[in-house]
Amino acid sequence: MGLLLGFIEITTSVWIQPLASGKPSRLMELHVWGEAFGLPSIDPECLAAISYLGYVVPQNEWSLIASNDVSVSPDYVLPALHHNGAWISGYLNIVRYLASDISPTPADGDLTEAQRADALAYASYLSSRGSALLSFLLYVSPSAWTELTRPAYSSLLRFPLTWTVPLKLRSAAIAKTEHLGLDHLAADIDPEDGSSESKTTAPVTATGFLRLPARPSIAEPARRFFLTLAELRGNKTYFFGDEKPTALDFLAFGYLRLLRVRTPHPFVERCMTRNHAGSRLIKFLDTMQKGVIQWKEDKIQDTLPWTTPVAQSVVAVTSRFVSNATEHVPGVGDSWKSWRGDGVKEPGSMRDPAQVLFAVGAAVAGLAAVGSAVVFKALSPFGNATHRWEAPKGGLYQFGDIGAIFNGLPGFDAPAAAPPVPSPMERDTVYQGEKVEVAVDVEP
Repeated sequence: MGLLLGFIEITTSVWIQPLASGKPSRLMELHVWGEAFGLPSIDPECLAAISYLGYVVPQNEWSLIASNDVSVSPDYVLPALHHNGAWISGYLNIVRYLASDISPTPADGDLTEAQRADALAYASYLSSRGSALLSFLLYVSPSAWTELTRPAYSSLLRFPLTWTVPLKLRSAAIAKTEHLGLDHLAADIDPEDGSSESKTTAPVTATGFLRLPARPSIAEPARRFFLTLAELRGNKTYFFGDEKPTALDFLAFGYLRLLRVRTPHPFVERCMTRNHAGSRLIKFLDTMQKGVIQWKEDKIQDTLPWTTPVAQSVVAVTSRFVSNATEHVPGVGDSWKSWRGDGVKEPGSMRDPAQVLFAVGAAVAGLAAVGSAVVFKALSPFGNATHRWEAPKGGLYQFGDIGAIFNGLPGFDAPAAAPPVPSPMERDTVYQGEKVEVAVDVEP
């Protein structure tokens, strides 16, 4: 248990963001990422939330919306529950909200305080280790990304969001696998154990032999993950007993079920089936699917309360595209994400004015740099002679400012303008006539 306490990163307060306008609705709306791989959602927490609501809330009291848009939630997180004019984002926060006299049969109602603390620790372990394995399986692996995950998101998103959103999600997934040493994109995935090889030249030892680099493997982290979960569950049907599942069981189901998705190189599933602890978790999945999960994989559309999402306007889609593109602008992206509200979970949090000023200042500086570059390109090369022609001043204007003053007074008639005369400081000769020919003497 002591080892698991280091993984606790779950926010203990629920952030409920009231709507600025609109009528509250008693019908719960669960916004999630949409279908993929024959499952109701491509995201593990969304899959867990769908399964949990189907278990604790009557089907006529909630609706499922595959919005595929994190911006529907004030803190840009899916799953997001919309109920009575409030937004609750994140699986654990949704569970906590439903337990506060919203759900008639909360799944965690019989847990003791010690068990609730253990459940938080187990959930944190699932979110950290499980998401890293899933990220490598579906996002970092080049073959799985190009053949499965990227096409799945392309079917969920509207153009041109297919250019920005999948890449953003993959970048976040790569960051989750850094501690595994498998975050590089150009790896060759071994179909047997999920190991990766570097394509760079291997170093040579003093004796002339090649020193082969270590091959990071996903098999060992997967085995440790399955072993830990199996030990936490023990011989019980569920993680905290034999009678009924808790919210933790649904979260484990979401991660484990997606880890069993068939990929071009299913090394994680192979590790799961060949390992004793993994085989016990497969039985756990079967128990959940047969006796607890209300939806059926072969009847997803018929066994869930789907509702068609509101069609987004062209302006809204374009705004999302520009927002995602701005995140990749050097010097502006991080400030833009902070100002927009990514990652803000605490109630009453406000955008830092300093971050706003920094983002605006960076944008202005960028525009100024572009303008300076354009002006610089328009300048003549340094060292070349500069030629300047001045129009001859006629009338009283030839006497300077005093002449300009008298020229505006009545009674002063301006004399006829003199023919144009070239500036004495120039070496050019100008001839006046219907056609003007200019002879320029340039020194070599």
